[in-house]
Amino acid sequence: MADISVKKEHGLSLSEAQGKIDQVVSDIKSEFSSLIKSIDWNDEKTHAKVKGKGFSGDFTVDEANVGIDIDLSFFAKPFKEKVETKINERLAAYFSADAE
Repeated sequence: MADISVKKEHGLSLSEAQGKIDQVVSDIKSEFSSLIKSIDWNDEKTHAKVKGKGFSGDFTVDEANVGIDIDLSFFAKPFKEKVETKINERLAAYFSADAE
């Protein structure tokens, strides 16, 4: 089970949601470039595996939902609440009704 698991209904077409989750991943890569080691998307752009210093995660998108699951290393666990807050803020910014 992931240390952080967030799932949100997006209310968009799959292609719109794919574009937005790609933006979320790109923003995270830009903001935390020193922490990100790799981001690997599947061919359909519906799943990304992200690996970094002290964490690994999965970003998923389907016809109805976006999801983010993050596993934190022992040393990163004290930052769980902060990381979860950032994820929720980012998803709200891209997937709320006001973001459209």
